[in-house]
Amino acid sequence: MFLLHLLLLISGTLAMNCSNSDNTFYFNTTTGVISMAMKILQENITIDDKAEDTLKCYWASRESYVDCTSMNVTSMNLTDCRTVKISFVSHSISKLIFNISSSTCEVTNCTETAINALLREIQDHPGGSPKKLRKILNIRSMCVDLFNNNRTMGMMFIDIERGLIHSIMNISFTGESVHYNLGDLALTVFNLANLTSADDKMVHIKAPELFPENNSYISEIWIPIDALQNIPEGKRKVGVVTYKPSNEFLFKEELVRTRVMRIEMEGGRRLQNLTTPLKMKFKLLDPIIPVNYSLSCQYFNEYGTLFHTGNISLPDTVFWKTDGCVTKINGSVVECLCNHATPFAVLLISDLSVGGVHWQVLSYISYIGCGLSAFFTAVSFLTYVITTNSRGDNANSIHMSLSGALFMLNTSFLLNEWGASLDIRGVCIFIAVAIHYSLLSCFTWMAIEAVHLYLLLVKVFNTYYRHYMAKLSAIGWGVPGIIVGVSLAVKDIKPLYGPTKMTMVDTNQTNTICWIMDIPFFYCMNVAYFTLIFVFNSGILLTVTTRICQMQCYSSKGKPGKASLAWKDICTVLGLTCLLGITWGLAFLSYGYVNLPILYLFSIFNSLQGFFIFLWICGTARKDREQAAKNKITSAAVHTSTAKPKEEMYPGNNPDQ
Repeated sequence: MFLLHLLLLISGTLAMNCSNSDNTFYFNTTTGVISMAMKILQENITIDDKAEDTLKCYWASRESYVDCTSMNVTSMNLTDCRTVKISFVSHSISKLIFNISSSTCEVTNCTETAINALLREIQDHPGGSPKKLRKILNIRSMCVDLFNNNRTMGMMFIDIERGLIHSIMNISFTGESVHYNLGDLALTVFNLANLTSADDKMVHIKAPELFPENNSYISEIWIPIDALQNIPEGKRKVGVVTYKPSNEFLFKEELVRTRVMRIEMEGGRRLQNLTTPLKMKFKLLDPIIPVNYSLSCQYFNEYGTLFHTGNISLPDTVFWKTDGCVTKINGSVVECLCNHATPFAVLLISDLSVGGVHWQVLSYISYIGCGLSAFFTAVSFLTYVITTNSRGDNANSIHMSLSGALFMLNTSFLLNEWGASLDIRGVCIFIAVAIHYSLLSCFTWMAIEAVHLYLLLVKVFNTYYRHYMAKLSAIGWGVPGIIVGVSLAVKDIKPLYGPTKMTMVDTNQTNTICWIMDIPFFYCMNVAYFTLIFVFNSGILLTVTTRICQMQCYSSKGKPGKASLAWKDICTVLGLTCLLGITWGLAFLSYGYVNLPILYLFSIFNSLQGFFIFLWICGTARKDREQAAKNKITSAAVHTSTAKPKEEMYPGNNPDQ
């Protein structure tokens, strides 16, 4: 790794000003590496050696790549700064060129334009060598932030690296194999021209190890012979690469538990659609598997990119995939059977993830259900505002408050993925806060529905309270506001809202949504809050259901139409189940694993909750109208029956007599 610290003060010839004799470094002509751990801080360019094996060069507080040509001497001690001269050649905003002794060094800022030009220059020159491959590995090591934060640059690097590997494989060699150890990766090229054993169906080879003294993590490979028989004997070269870090293949939040291994054929040929699968055995770097996680053999999808024509097209942001691969686990060894050859690794996958197809179907269900709920809750609210009689009823007021909370929840949910796609953190935080507040408001108003139901059907007597709705509104809207407000107040200490990734188990693809980022906070605030409300509401529903059953048994004795009355009571209980949010309890049935039927039921019932409440309000209003009409008829009949005796009591009032 290049290590350099320079200060450009004025144009011309400059002398380094060393503050003490400890600031010593060496140029090694064999590797072209400036070595010796050191840290010097001056005005424009600094070296940061905090990492154990990766030293960083900074020019004007920006990551930079340093490349020096070899010197004429084996090494040069620059301890005596008075005799060492640095000759300035040229510099620009992104590149600095200087001479030190007989070596020319270039310092290039790690910007997309500058590094892109360096990589294109290496790619456009025909022929490859280990030195070129080492150079692009140095570029990536010294410009880590650029490649980690820029997917296009990362995929471009992988494409150029693959091309250089193929160029090295074309170099002639004697013997059965040749090995290259380049620090960040190790490459072994095997010559499989002489396949003499007709009994064996597989060729067994071992992947190169970066640390030959440690054989613990060497991967083993079995290549089917029938896949090589159609290749000319002189072209049966197989290149196997083992990567020390897996960073260049991590574009999201992938959890790699083995070394990444690449298998390539000479001339760019691809082993694909194999009848007999390729077999690989990986040794886990960490054998401990967390709860709710499992191991999965996956390959890196690198052939969806088009860099050679200059058109960059990322493969639908699906970088690690499982199709064509089978996983077999035996202790700390994982066996992968795949019908093609690309970069492979064993990844840790969450069992709580949802597959891509199910994710899409559930998304459609949720969007359609939330759209319907948002529309009908808005209709309910408008009807409530227009109708004078409904505003005087506390039950209708509570229903409308719950509908309002559901309207906010459904609307903010519909805007969620759109807000995440804008990649504007402030917008995403706003949507996440809106969803959290409306969700807590929904839970709170469900609890208020249960309290009001208890007062109406269980307690009945002495249920008058002053400013009843004002107090309920303060609780229903105020408590969630306090919780969310406190959560926002600590954002400088620990941000709790923002973009969150949801992983798909079959493709390892992630979808970004705006939601709570801190898992402990999610469980404490949402799960614990809802659990208390769910237990309370379930108790109220059980009590009310028992009371309805008792009333049904008492009123239906000796009366016809008992079945129809029972059906009405069942519908009433189902309506109360939706009104009190008991359907949200389906989430507990899929805790710890993905139960797809429960997940579908959860999505259908809870996305349509606003629509169901609208039907409940319409049914209640109709029942009230029927009851009012019945009362009117009854009162009219009573009035008629009482008028006749009065006429008979006072016959003198009759003018006909």
